[in-house]
Amino acid sequence: MEINHTESGGFSIHLGRNEVNDKPLQMARCLKENEPSPTAQNKIVMESGSRLQIIDTEDSANLKSDKILSNTEIVIEENARLEIYKIQNLDDKTLSDGTFSIKQNADSFFKMVVVSFNGGDIRNNINIDINGKGADTNVFGLYLMDKKQRIDNKLKVNHFVPECTSNTKFKGILDNESKGSFSGHIYVAPDAQKTNAYQNNSNIILTNEAKIDTRPFLEIYADDVKCSHGTSTGQLDKDAMFYMRQRGISFENARMLLMYAFAAEISNHIDVEQLREHIDDMIKRRLKGELSSCDKCVLQCYKPKEYV
Repeated sequence: MEINHTESGGFSIHLGRNEVNDKPLQMARCLKENEPSPTAQNKIVMESGSRLQIIDTEDSANLKSDKILSNTEIVIEENARLEIYKIQNLDDKTLSDGTFSIKQNADSFFKMVVVSFNGGDIRNNINIDINGKGADTNVFGLYLMDKKQRIDNKLKVNHFVPECTSNTKFKGILDNESKGSFSGHIYVAPDAQKTNAYQNNSNIILTNEAKIDTRPFLEIYADDVKCSHGTSTGQLDKDAMFYMRQRGISFENARMLLMYAFAAEISNHIDVEQLREHIDDMIKRRLKGELSSCDKCVLQCYKPKEYV
């Protein structure tokens, strides 16, 4: 594997034919106060048969950060496999604007999980071109916003060839005066027969001031396909709350358990076990500390435990 830094503050990664990286590779970018903010130009090339997992983290060095800008181009050749886990934990004054442009060839596999814990203004743009038969695409997102934070997720998947699959699901919990938007677009070309494409966006709104704008969209020009899209926005399930309260669970604990179960559906797609446990712990802390809090919580952070 060849890794280089670029003049813009980005990186380039090149995996050769059939090259397999056994351990996840972590890429971290931390912005300091008054630091210039060029758009980092990143590039990842996966040759045929290669395998790689990347943990991409964005963090603030202090509470006066400015901008994190990036543009990442990815090429996944035939039968290659790439997994990206992007974690955003920024302060309320930071703008994060990142674009991912992915090109997949035949029988390739791509999975991306984006988890956004904090950020003043977060913009994630993901564009995927499926150019080879048998390609499999999976993109999952989770955002936990409060105060006056804002997040925009834009996703477009282009099915240009037949017999390919895409599965995209984003879930969000918005509190206080936070705002979010989801714009999903699945395009199926006339020759892309036997396409399987699924898209969903679900949201929990905790206050009357929190807002979400969701726009899933299908554009299909082939007739032998299985495609669906959907969206749901609402408050916590009242029936589930009633069921749990009837069994002696306090209101705050019942509320938190429902939110955690809602969020964990996305974090469960993280295949790196240690990272998944860490993200699970961060979700619990986020829900306890800023989205919901109680003195005696059933979710014991730092002490992993199974809950039924």
